[in-house]
Amino acid sequence: MFKKIIQSIFNSVEGLKLFAIFDKDGIIVDKEEKSERTAEELAAEFSSVLRYIDKVTTYLVTGKMEKMVIDCGNEIFYLHKLNKFYYIVALLDRNAIIGKLRFYIKYFEQDLRRELDID
Repeated sequence: MFKKIIQSIFNSVEGLKLFAIFDKDGIIVDKEEKSERTAEELAAEFSSVLRYIDKVTTYLVTGKMEKMVIDCGNEIFYLHKLNKFYYIVALLDRNAIIGKLRFYIKYFEQDLRRELDID
């Protein structure tokens, strides 16, 4: 079921190049990709960034990071925190509709949480 959810999201969002779920240490749980970048390298890099962001937001008393969009000119990175252990990272083409990705993540979030046993 887990793979079906990820494939459904991946196939429903035009311009989605990579969709992965990873843990806080950067280990990939599952992925779909058609990008030059690999899910493993993105997860490894973003896991350290996310730890730093959690420290900063805690220090500033603004609350924990839940979602983050990074606009890099030709591509867009989208990060979504499922809980304190698991994250979604997505890489989108510049022309992709990020709202559609957010809709599908929200639609399938409870199923993903159930599959990860984090309800």
